[in-house]
Amino acid sequence: MKFTSFVVFPIVFSAIVSTMTTAQQPAVEYKLGMSKPWTHLLEVEVSFSGLPETSPTFDVAMPVWRTGRYVMFDFSGGVQEFSATDENNKPLPWKKAHKSTWQIEKQRATKVTARYKVYANEFNSRTRGLNDEHAFVDGCAVFMYNESYKHLPLTLTVVPYKDWHVTTGLDAMEGERFRFTAPNFDYLVDCPLEIGNQKDFEFTVEGKKHVLSIFGSGNFNADTLIKDISTIVKTAKEFWGVLPYERYVFMLHLTPSAGGGTEHMNSTIMGSRPFIFKNPKEYEGFLGLVSHEYFHTWNVKQLRPFGIHPYDYTKENYLRELWIAEGTTSYYGGLLLLRAGFITAKKYVEGLAPNVEGDRNRPGNTKQSLSESSYDAWVKYWKNNQQAYNSEADYYDKGSDVSLLLDLEIRQRTGNKHSLDDVMRTLYKRFPLNGKSGYTVDDMQTIAEEFTDGSLKEFFDNYVHGTTPIKWEHYLGYAGFELTAKESDRKPWLGALTSDNSATTRIIRITAGSPAEDAGLDVGDEVLAMDGYRVRTADLQERISQLNAGDTVKLTVFRDHQLREFNVRLRLQNIPPYKISKVNKPSKLQKAIYESWLGTVWEETENKK
Repeated sequence: MKFTSFVVFPIVFSAIVSTMTTAQQPAVEYKLGMSKPWTHLLEVEVSFSGLPETSPTFDVAMPVWRTGRYVMFDFSGGVQEFSATDENNKPLPWKKAHKSTWQIEKQRATKVTARYKVYANEFNSRTRGLNDEHAFVDGCAVFMYNESYKHLPLTLTVVPYKDWHVTTGLDAMEGERFRFTAPNFDYLVDCPLEIGNQKDFEFTVEGKKHVLSIFGSGNFNADTLIKDISTIVKTAKEFWGVLPYERYVFMLHLTPSAGGGTEHMNSTIMGSRPFIFKNPKEYEGFLGLVSHEYFHTWNVKQLRPFGIHPYDYTKENYLRELWIAEGTTSYYGGLLLLRAGFITAKKYVEGLAPNVEGDRNRPGNTKQSLSESSYDAWVKYWKNNQQAYNSEADYYDKGSDVSLLLDLEIRQRTGNKHSLDDVMRTLYKRFPLNGKSGYTVDDMQTIAEEFTDGSLKEFFDNYVHGTTPIKWEHYLGYAGFELTAKESDRKPWLGALTSDNSATTRIIRITAGSPAEDAGLDVGDEVLAMDGYRVRTADLQERISQLNAGDTVKLTVFRDHQLREFNVRLRLQNIPPYKISKVNKPSKLQKAIYESWLGTVWEETENKK
């Protein structure tokens, strides 16, 4: 009898403890509403249950940046009407503990619910937007979190306006259209939501489900878009060897001012002007955007640099690898269009000539290294500093250029047995998303050296960590090309970039050492006339192109509401346009690199045309 009681009691006690433990398991639930979309106010609710009674305060915070763009935002500035309650819906006192942190006096409450509204009218920044047509939500700009509970699985309930529906990369709960799950906060905010009457087109590629979701109208053909996007998906799959998702959403906003894109975990949000789809050049640019953002599905969203693995939403996440994350993506964004058959090898190579001119024209490339440009993205690149062109490198453009160089260098050293493709795929395997840390520039160099069986220190010191001018002639020669300056095509040069806005034309950039700088022109000057005749940007460029080096023009401008005149003595452009052509007698290795890199056959007669 005693033995029986002794055995039963621990079992019963254990069951009670187990039940209590289960009941105390913390849970996180979000709710998103938009009852009056014309006010631009999103209604947000987040509940944390199963909290310990022993902690008297509970903090909720709003991120200070969004993934995919490395600049600080003022998301908390859009928050209004904040309140908090406990499990009995009793109001809890709270105070701001930091610009983006709300501290709630929960006392012994085991559940805290925070309610607030967010003013959302920033569609073009791809953060948060709501109007009477639709809503777009990047979770970083809308959802608060608690650092200690950020890793927990959660649910999101969306209450759309009227008959609106939701398109997102989040998984919907079975049998429910407006309830979604996420394994953690990182995943939630990396799956943006489009809410409205957007057109959703579902299609399957490589056995995986895909959705093309379009807000707005335009001259697109949905079948053509699906076919071309499917080709990009297949080409990227061939590159990486795997699709790291079960379902992917391509979100597209068509508005007159839309442009650019942002990558996410299993989706992307892109913007385009509505009526570009019948213009071959414009459409090619759009496909380049798709290729770039989709390549990020691996390079950034899965393969992450050390500085953003894991994300810290409270401050800048400094990293020296943005030239890889963005620049290498830009390089492959174009190269995969070639491999997918959207452009020819000839056209691809022709497109490299302006890159050479752009690289050599930018004074900032001799002032700032790629790794420094990456690191300073938070404090410089996205600030659009007036002096940026003269003092900073562009980790997108120059990062793409250096990626191309590294690709050719690896092909040359290995007799075309290996390429940058191998380096990227190896990085992807060695630094999985579920790994302990992200990769560094040194990791990339080490892996590249494994394939080349030799040191690449000089290359990385010169072009990644240094400001050595790129030897384009040398590297293009690896693939059997020669670079020729088109001296006869040099034009008279002002060295001032202008932009038209409504009725005004303003100088937005002055190139260091240019005739405009020598004459005393400044950023912000409103250009009124040249030699007594009114000009806009197109007029200015056209008229200067018809003059000669040594000619002097008089520019009349408004500066600080004062009328000023400047005499500018024109010179020829510092850097000429270039032509890239194939050498007459290529070596066997040059031919091999050319054919492997560009996916085409070397034709001896091509240069004779």
